[in-house]
Amino acid sequence: MLFLIHLFAVIFYLLMIIYACSLFTNAVENLGCKLKIGNNAIGSIFAVFGTSFPETIVPIIAIFGSLILKKDVVLGQDIALGAIIGSPFILSTFALFLMGAVLIFIKRPKKELNLDYKNVLRQYKYFIFAYAVAILSSFLPYYYLKIVAVLFLLTLYCIFVYRTIIKSKECFCENYTDELFIIKIFKLKDKLIYTIFQFVFSIFALAIFSHFFVNEIGYFSTILNINPVILSLIVTPFATELPECINSIIWIKNNKDDLAMANVLGGIVFQAMIPTSIGIAFTPWVLNFDILLNALLVVIFSFIFIMSILILKKIKLIPLLFAGLFYFGYLIYIFLAH
Repeated sequence: MLFLIHLFAVIFYLLMIIYACSLFTNAVENLGCKLKIGNNAIGSIFAVFGTSFPETIVPIIAIFGSLILKKDVVLGQDIALGAIIGSPFILSTFALFLMGAVLIFIKRPKKELNLDYKNVLRQYKYFIFAYAVAILSSFLPYYYLKIVAVLFLLTLYCIFVYRTIIKSKECFCENYTDELFIIKIFKLKDKLIYTIFQFVFSIFALAIFSHFFVNEIGYFSTILNINPVILSLIVTPFATELPECINSIIWIKNNKDDLAMANVLGGIVFQAMIPTSIGIAFTPWVLNFDILLNALLVVIFSFIFIMSILILKKIKLIPLLFAGLFYFGYLIYIFLAH
């Protein structure tokens, strides 16, 4: 009976996350239009700020919760490391695979993403550089050198945000956006304050339901005796990255491919600079073989994906689906090895 209650709770929280994502995408699109900011900045900055709370909170709680309680500090740090490294892996492989899967099922004359591939390459440059700094900092012999790396990553993210917003303002063009949900439901006048309210409310809802969803995943992990390595590298990142994945599905379904891709790439840029900074500063940041393999697969696929874009000058279906091989291949390795 208890098992069925928790199973029902998982389904309920998942549905609530999907509904919160629809509220969020609707609000962030309207906010971008009112602030006259292009889709690249909307997806990679504003949308990411809203959806990155769950996966950022997980390592923070894992690190500081174990320190404050003085219990299972090493386990807490291991879970944090897995969550920090696992999130970019999920976004750069499974999320792209999902986007390709959606392209198969929607009716389009060409199975490719309709967006400016140069923006994709620009964001990938930031990600690859920051991710390399974060991973290589695990080999630094002195803590103060790691703090230098942290300061560098935080500064680089500020530069990324500034340049993305400026570039998006320069090439802003009015796009069709659905009417704000709360305005449509309550017959209100179209004001910025209502857009901000729905934006904040949807973020709050995403954070709350994602938190409950992760707790339920933890319950099933315990009763099913799932290995902590699998939990930290696969299960938890998958649960916390659901909002980005769902947002991308919604946007591609609505023919807003630039928003979908910007949300995913903005997410991996954020993950490579902010949560990694937390990990470098507050854990020993010693990465084991499983984590290093995870990071290596991210880098290898990213280079393959970048090369496909440079050659094709487009983002086609096959490279997106190819991302699934890396995700499911690593999934099989982790389950077999642990």
